[in-house]
Amino acid sequence: MDEIEKLKLLSDDEKIKALETLSDDFYKVKVILTLQDDDKKIKALEALSDEYDKARVIKTLQDDDEKIKALETLRDEVCKASVIETLQDDDKKIKTLKTLRNEDDKARVILTLQDDDKKIKALEILSDEWWKASVIETLQDDDKKIKVLETLSDEECKTRVIATLQDDDKKIKALEVLSDDGCKARVIKTLQDDDKKIKALEVLSDDARKTRVIVAIADDDKKIEALKTLSDEACKAEVIITLHDDNKKIKALETLTDEIIAIVVETLQDNNKPLKDSLLNNRNSLKENLLKENRTYREIGLDSRITIGMEIESEGAMSPLIKTIIAQKQRNGATKGWNAIEDGSLNDGVELVSPILTDSQQDIEDIYMVCSFLKKCGQRISQRCGGHIHIGADYLTSKEAYVNLFEIWGNAERIIYKMSNEIGTIPRMRLQAYAAPFSTKLSEAIESEIINLESDEDLEQFISEIQEVQDSRYSGLNSLNINNGKNTIEFRISDGTINPDTWIENARLYGRIVQISQRLSEIEKQPEHSEEDERLLSLKTRLKEEIPEQEKMEILLELLFSEEERKVYRERYISSSKLLAQIPDEENPFQEMEFNNVDFKKKKHSLDEFHNVAVNDRMGTTNEVTRETVQGVMTEDELGQANDKNEEEK
Repeated sequence: MDEIEKLKLLSDDEKIKALETLSDDFYKVKVILTLQDDDKKIKALEALSDEYDKARVIKTLQDDDEKIKALETLRDEVCKASVIETLQDDDKKIKTLKTLRNEDDKARVILTLQDDDKKIKALEILSDEWWKASVIETLQDDDKKIKVLETLSDEECKTRVIATLQDDDKKIKALEVLSDDGCKARVIKTLQDDDKKIKALEVLSDDARKTRVIVAIADDDKKIEALKTLSDEACKAEVIITLHDDNKKIKALETLTDEIIAIVVETLQDNNKPLKDSLLNNRNSLKENLLKENRTYREIGLDSRITIGMEIESEGAMSPLIKTIIAQKQRNGATKGWNAIEDGSLNDGVELVSPILTDSQQDIEDIYMVCSFLKKCGQRISQRCGGHIHIGADYLTSKEAYVNLFEIWGNAERIIYKMSNEIGTIPRMRLQAYAAPFSTKLSEAIESEIINLESDEDLEQFISEIQEVQDSRYSGLNSLNINNGKNTIEFRISDGTINPDTWIENARLYGRIVQISQRLSEIEKQPEHSEEDERLLSLKTRLKEEIPEQEKMEILLELLFSEEERKVYRERYISSSKLLAQIPDEENPFQEMEFNNVDFKKKKHSLDEFHNVAVNDRMGTTNEVTRETVQGVMTEDELGQANDKNEEEK
């Protein structure tokens, strides 16, 4: 028998005296809990230092008043609350609530009250709506729950309470206190009677919310009946694919147009291939149903040698079926090489990956058709969706062309972030994690001579150094695919969209940056320059200057686009800038991003050069521009050394 077991055999007085021989509170508690007399337990609390251990002992007292008295020995609110929860008398629980300051602790005590009316009375001391709703949910009487709903203003909290009502009719009646369709739909889904669910759909104005309710109905016939309340085809299809009976699915196809039929056909259990093939579309009918000649653009406006890739991310209930449909269309020749894949960063999402595209009529038609198809399927865009575009790296043929690319990008990076999405939107919050700025890394690498154009590095070595500096593919401009399988330059900063016009405008933006980079490299090699050549070279040089951002934006537009083309990008920039200025800092993605100018040809000054400039400065022969340059790049130590040397010479 161990020492503690021996102590348990002693009388209460002997046990209390023996506590002096124990140093560990764990063993002290074991002994104290065996005391028969509550007063002696309370006295023995003096031997304990840990509040949690004291609370364990107090909770074993038989008398509520003794427990309340012992609370005076506790300072920790959580420990106090754990004791109060064990009181037998609800009134005493409520009375001792005043000893607690923390709302969470008060609420946990109130949840343990046995009497509904006392719970309702205790609600007065709570201010947090979430906790109020948690208490109201535990009431036994539906009428009392409904009565105290008026103490809540938050729609989500009201919804939680209403969903716990036992009576369907009372739930339907309580919908009157809700204004949000999403909250109403969540309540209607909990109704036990399917007929009442269908009847309650009339209080919803949004087809997507109605669909959530209808798909929760178990009976196929009732689902089909509820289809009459829907007008949106994607929502109808979402319901039809949940039917269990293939014959009922086929019958329900009468409510859909040709293109959306393909979604439902792929869910049939019947493996009769001729039946499926007869219902699926070929390319000509796809053009007829989806294209309808309503395109804004008939060309992107890029050199025909530039290749393009797109990754169109979206979310929605149809995502798993879209993957099947796209594969089927590819087999039937309805799409040219588009693939649908899963993306772990999406929620119920799908990513459509294009084949290698060019500025051809058929490829532009495919962009419009794929986006139209996603809209038909009811797909949506969230903050998780990106709009990545790849431009073929083989278009750039020299190190000088890549230098131009990284300088143009680096010196206008902040501007490009602001003009990469459609008007009325701002860059998504997750940019720093998935598409971080590259300019600061490049600038630091040039300054520290990790990248040095004066060395004999060839193109492959130069790209390798750039990739090492970039390090992660989660960069706004991703160079890691160059000379590595895909051989593309990936632009990752645009938000996701299923607007085909936005995809074409973004492809033009990024493609033109690549296109002008190559053209400038060819101009720079020529011994003589035309007036247009000089204009372009001057614009690129001016991008490196420290000038107001809006002025730099106009220089970038002049470098990349014709006057007519500039309008949409200027409007994007202005719209984004205004919206970013209006939102709180915590919602502004630029709060956590850093940008810097990039100049691969920036001259690094030696200490002797600084000394010479300092001497000339003393003699009044240094011009203002040179003086500002030196002061901007010399450290305090270097400046001090140069001045000391100058004093010695004088």
